[in-house]
Amino acid sequence: MAAVATTAPMNSFSLQTQPPQFIELSQLQRPNVISTGLRLSFGDQQHLHQNQNQSYEHQHQNLVSSSTDFLSITSDELATQIKRQREELDQFLQAQGEALRRTLAEKRHRHFRALLGAAEESVARRFRDKEAEVEKAKRRNAELEARVAQLNVEAQVWQAKARAQEATAASLQAQLQQAIMSGGAAASMHDSRRGEEGVKCGEGQAVDAESAYVDPDRVVASWGPACKACRKRLASVVLLPCRHLCLCTECDRVAQACPLCLTARNSSVEAFLS
Repeated sequence: MAAVATTAPMNSFSLQTQPPQFIELSQLQRPNVISTGLRLSFGDQQHLHQNQNQSYEHQHQNLVSSSTDFLSITSDELATQIKRQREELDQFLQAQGEALRRTLAEKRHRHFRALLGAAEESVARRFRDKEAEVEKAKRRNAELEARVAQLNVEAQVWQAKARAQEATAASLQAQLQQAIMSGGAAASMHDSRRGEEGVKCGEGQAVDAESAYVDPDRVVASWGPACKACRKRLASVVLLPCRHLCLCTECDRVAQACPLCLTARNSSVEAFLS
């Protein structure tokens, strides 16, 4: 049996439906035959048939109109529901977008703060390193300045010593010249005395054997003063601090004091006589 289902307006948001109502088409198409037990004329039957057809058409029109109204109402509700859901979806997407933007902005802010902190730490570390280098350079500069001052003092001391040595050398040179001159005069007097003694010996005096003995190791200085220690070699060493020209180079190695003034020696200078 064919049937057409008609449903009440549906609330699509709550998704709750009402049970359909069924209308049998046979009731719409089947003529309402009422048996009266009377024989009607053909005209009356025809009139009755027309009335029934009109009633069927009217019911059909009412059914189509109600279906159209139901579909119109359902379409409007569906469009409204779709619009509302679209608005809700847009609002949800907008809220999610705002939350995402806030999250990304916060992450960028944290990242920038981390980068800024790392940069500040790097700059502070480099600044500390530069300060350490500056302090090291200052200490090095102070050490160099102290060393320069010490070298200046040492240079002044050495200059004073050099001037003192120059004065000593000049004094020694004068003493050497004086000693050479006095040594030459003494040698002349000694030669004259020996000549006089030789003349006397030639006149008949006997020469003593002991005085005639000559030491083979003795070296008589041809000129200049003789060594006051061995009296064999030429005196060529000046003792300090007494400044006496009184030793030869051999005796200078073992002498501890000046043989003339007995002053303890601390150094000596060899003089080259010309």
